[in-house]
Amino acid sequence: MCRKGFTLIELLVVIAIIALLAALIFPVFFRAREAGRKTTCASNVRQLAQAWVMYAQDWDECTPGGAYTRFADKYTGRSPDGKRYTALWALLPYIRTEKLFVCPTQLGWDFSTTNPALDTHRPRQGSYTSNYEVMDIPMAAIERVSELIVFADSYNPWMDCIHNCGNCTGGCSSFVWDRIGRGCYQGDCTKRTDWHGGGINMVFADGHARWAPLGGIFYRNWKRDLSEWDPHWNKPITQDW
Repeated sequence: MCRKGFTLIELLVVIAIIALLAALIFPVFFRAREAGRKTTCASNVRQLAQAWVMYAQDWDECTPGGAYTRFADKYTGRSPDGKRYTALWALLPYIRTEKLFVCPTQLGWDFSTTNPALDTHRPRQGSYTSNYEVMDIPMAAIERVSELIVFADSYNPWMDCIHNCGNCTGGCSSFVWDRIGRGCYQGDCTKRTDWHGGGINMVFADGHARWAPLGGIFYRNWKRDLSEWDPHWNKPITQDW
């Protein structure tokens, strides 16, 4: 008795069906995986929010210092080892692990490559930037605590005015647009800043955390001294300052 094998057409049909199923299933799988990463990132920022509040409670209602202060002594800005730290590093005693500084979707800035002239910054790697508008000041000086962002998804931990930004026209304010608002980090779209479905996870000065699309974040969420009659009040960070 002769056995009849598959014909070439039958094999091609089977392969086409498998490819079609794969094309349908893989995007669902990747979306599910990204949803899990987004949830983990949201959990990270919620814990950072809690740590932010606890830090202020322990330090006479003052917020952590910024990138070029030295965290251990809040008022002199110096640590026993003489090294410089990010504002996130000041929260480490309240969260116990540097893993919370890293979003599983985007590892972000690699601190191991930091300029040696600036000492060793920590954490070694981080996915969240600090808003220097609300760093190293009394909590009482922050009037719009439910609106002002403290930490947010970004490649670069320094949302400050120290470095020049060749593409910016509005000084410090334009850093928000250049490093987050464009959706690409400083014009490099291989480095997305809207890696969570077109938006970012954020921590606010009152301690709550949430996700928002880039188009739903405004300069008033970053600028502490911005008044509601300022033309930039309702300007989204997707537009240059």
